[in-house]
Amino acid sequence: MTEREHEPRPSEDHAPAKPQLTPAQSKRISQPMVAMVITMAVTVGAVAAFYMMNPEPDVEPYHRDEDVHQEALYVAEVADFAPLAPDVPETWTANYARWETRPEHGVSVWEVGYTTDAVDFIGFAQTDQGNPTWIAEETYQATPTGIVDIEGLEFEVRDGDRGRTYYVLTEDENDVDGTTVVITGDASEEEFTHALTALVDSLGEEPDTEE
Repeated sequence: MTEREHEPRPSEDHAPAKPQLTPAQSKRISQPMVAMVITMAVTVGAVAAFYMMNPEPDVEPYHRDEDVHQEALYVAEVADFAPLAPDVPETWTANYARWETRPEHGVSVWEVGYTTDAVDFIGFAQTDQGNPTWIAEETYQATPTGIVDIEGLEFEVRDGDRGRTYYVLTEDENDVDGTTVVITGDASEEEFTHALTALVDSLGEEPDTEE
């Protein structure tokens, strides 16, 4: 015999045996999987039934609406000027109406902010202690771009880099009550015109509650 004839040859007798499961073993293995599937199905069904029996209630979005005229009455007791309480459209909502003292500039301010029908913003800040530093801060260093006349009063227009427009009525230009007023917002020209007119009409008027 040659050397090749003495090499061991693979034999089917040495192939690994394939494990065989008895019916009982197969049943025991499949039982946990079936139980898991049933449990998941029951859980999903219970959750679905809960949501069907407890649907989410119809909740209207909350809109804060301060009573500007009432707040202005309170401010009138501490301010040395008549706080503005303009007659804006009833459909506008007041987000805030507050009296703030800013010691860093020695300025006390009456502030009001509105949300318009178009969900735009218009707000104003009024003080009898206005100065260039305070105005620059209120307008975020916006650049003056022109002058607009509202019922005989000249407002300086400033355009900011935040998409906002500012209208500034200084005490030198305000011959009604001598206060400085800064109006700001991102509203349309029509809404600004309405707000500016309402503000000018209420200058120097003592606040009163709306009927």
